Amino acid sequence: MAPKNNKKERNSSQPSPAAEKLGVSTRIFFLAAVMGVLFIAIIVRLYQEQFLSSEERQERITTQSIKRIRLPGRRGNIHTSDGVLIAGNTGTRQLLFFPEEMRKRKYQETVEHMLNTARYISHAVGRPNPLTKRRISRHLYTQPAMPLTVLEDLTPLEAARAMECANTIDGVELVGADVRSYPQGDFAPQLIGYTGNASAAASPDRKEFNLYVPDVVGKQGAERAFDYPGENETTVRGLLGEPGYALIRVNNVGHAINRHIGRDEPRHGNHIFLTIDYRAQRLAQKLLGSRRGAFVVLDASNGAIIAAASSPGYDLRRFSPFIPEDFYRELLNDPGRPLLNRVTQGVYTPGSIMKVLVALAMLNNGHDPQKLINCPGYAAVGNAKIRCASRYGHGELDLSDAIKYSCNTYMIQGTRNMKMEEIAKVMASAGIGRPTGVEIEERSGLLPSRAAKARRYRGWEKQWTAFDTALISIGQGMVMVTPLQAANIAAAFANGGIWYKPHLLDRVTDQLGRELMKHTPVQGGRLPGSPAHIEEIRRAMFKVVNSPDGSGRRVRRKGLEICGKTGSAESGPRENRIVTTWFIACVKYKNKTYASALVYEEGRSGGSDCAPLTGAFFERFLLKKE
Repeated sequence: MAPKNNKKERNSSQPSPAAEKLGVSTRIFFLAAVMGVLFIAIIVRLYQEQFLSSEERQERITTQSIKRIRLPGRRGNIHTSDGVLIAGNTGTRQLLFFPEEMRKRKYQETVEHMLNTARYISHAVGRPNPLTKRRISRHLYTQPAMPLTVLEDLTPLEAARAMECANTIDGVELVGADVRSYPQGDFAPQLIGYTGNASAAASPDRKEFNLYVPDVVGKQGAERAFDYPGENETTVRGLLGEPGYALIRVNNVGHAINRHIGRDEPRHGNHIFLTIDYRAQRLAQKLLGSRRGAFVVLDASNGAIIAAASSPGYDLRRFSPFIPEDFYRELLNDPGRPLLNRVTQGVYTPGSIMKVLVALAMLNNGHDPQKLINCPGYAAVGNAKIRCASRYGHGELDLSDAIKYSCNTYMIQGTRNMKMEEIAKVMASAGIGRPTGVEIEERSGLLPSRAAKARRYRGWEKQWTAFDTALISIGQGMVMVTPLQAANIAAAFANGGIWYKPHLLDRVTDQLGRELMKHTPVQGGRLPGSPAHIEEIRRAMFKVVNSPDGSGRRVRRKGLEICGKTGSAESGPRENRIVTTWFIACVKYKNKTYASALVYEEGRSGGSDCAPLTGAFFERFLLKKE
């Protein structure tokens, strides 16, 4: 039997040559398409890198290789009105390490080399070594392009010894630097204040620089008040300088390889002249001595502060170039609170100096100044008795004599039918209970009000009573003032009822002495009432000083027209009673009028403690008598 022919069947199951050729072509086309897409993607990416992202990439490369360092401007000086320098800059010497020039092959070798060098130079200079491995490592990690400060404020002898060592070691340099200085030492320390480094993190221009050297800024007092940077065309730059910058080239690990490729020099700050008179301030401090108190003197015609003494004080020279921690702790723990500026931040019960404002409120309320009131030595208020300065009484007095003798009974009886708000209105017009507007730190004092009593007390005691009104009529109870506010009261009666906002800034000059700004007086307030009522009180203040039996007679000086008012305020338990004593004054001499306030925290009476010192001040300051 012949075999079957299967050739036709096998050929029918295999693709034809045409189909096979078509499949190969399809695969080649697909592969070519994929490769074409990839090729187009590569071209697009190259275009993006070459053209679209070139500026960004170039900027990134430049940022990595060139660092912009902020250079703070030199701080301006502070002078008294008569030109005495009281805060400035002193050139000092610093020993610096430049890490890029002290690098070794290994990181740890660099740290050891810098540490050993610091030990060697510190020993030669005679100071303890301030560097540790941790401090060096932190500096190399965070700011490798910046110099590391090793020793500061070197004396000429120390600098010579350091230089002798540095000459043989690469990367060690002795450079000059500015340190804030206070050449007058204990002159008005609370008023001048002090400085410190600004916070770099909080500075608005921090992101503009790769490496940031902060400004030296004021932390307290005039140093802080007159920092202003002159941010617009209407303001004048103060003590703060205008920063510049330096450009340095660094390598891939951040070390500087060229420190001098570009620089924009910083601009110096301007000079501030205060209203303080140097001789007046020295005299006020000398008269205060070491007793706790304050003495402030104003030019009543414009509010300029001529003297502002607060005792006890301290030596500002110890605050430079930095504040020693143990010294600052000593000041904080001192029971005398020398850091407190008592002129603007000391808040005291005013006592009888308030009687001039209370008397004005009485006149505004229709009180007859000729009305006689008998003083038996006390005033009965409900079931309580408030004693007078005279144990046996003053007898019958009119308003003028009541102020002259500082009679409590007259003031309590004269305000018996008055509302507390009528008295508080006059006190508020004199600036009590609000800031005066002076440029440095201050407190507001306390204005009498029902709300103020409610905040202080609870329960039934928060109800305002006739006894509360009696207390504020003699300057006790719910009323407190600063010495600066008390001086404003005297200034108001010296000016016919007007007082000017107290100020410390007299003028601003540039580095060449050209005047950039002069302070313009600003009215702070006006006492309510007719000119006749205000003059009535001023004449009574004249009798306080110039009557043979006036409570302030010890302030009287030949050649000076002085009006004033004494004050004494008691506080504390009966067995340990503390007396705060006052004297406020307005003084006329050669067509100029001055106002002052002197307070002692622990005294006997305003007439015996404060009046004689006030008289001595104006006699020496104006008449130049020793």
